[in-house]
Amino acid sequence: MARYFLLIGWALLGATGCDTGNRLAKLEKENQELQAEIKKRDNAGADLDFQAKCSKDGRNWFNENWAGSRDKNTILLDFRNHYNKKENKCFGFVEWHYHSNFAGPGGSSWTNLMSLWDIYENIKFGDFSQNTYTYWKPQPITTTNEVLTCDVLNQKCKSVEEFNRLVSPYLND
Repeated sequence: MARYFLLIGWALLGATGCDTGNRLAKLEKENQELQAEIKKRDNAGADLDFQAKCSKDGRNWFNENWAGSRDKNTILLDFRNHYNKKENKCFGFVEWHYHSNFAGPGGSSWTNLMSLWDIYENIKFGDFSQNTYTYWKPQPITTTNEVLTCDVLNQKCKSVEEFNRLVSPYLND
């Protein structure tokens, strides 16, 4: 009987001993996954710090470079910023609409300027400008658009839709 228990003990020890390698590999894999998760969370915290700094510095950059442009002809002057992790840059996007007097009698006009900037280097990445003309004399009312400038990093474009598509990766990644 003692031999029987001894044999069962050796069998159990052998079976659990064989499983030790698998258990160890499983624990090592879990440890690596936990380390990766910790690193990911640390990076997420750093990203939030960069985003907060970009937001604060972007607002200051806008106020220093653009806020003084507001006058009685300004229809809209707006700004948004984005920290682009892939580029490791803080981008600012400025949109300014203002009344212009290009249409002459019987009409009105306004200009739309949009630009994409690296705010820390104060370098323009993209530029768009367009005049919109509306004429109410003679009837019917007509509206036309004239794109003056459209490019992003020397890539030419022909419409506001194209411009927005070209700047989108800088403002969304």
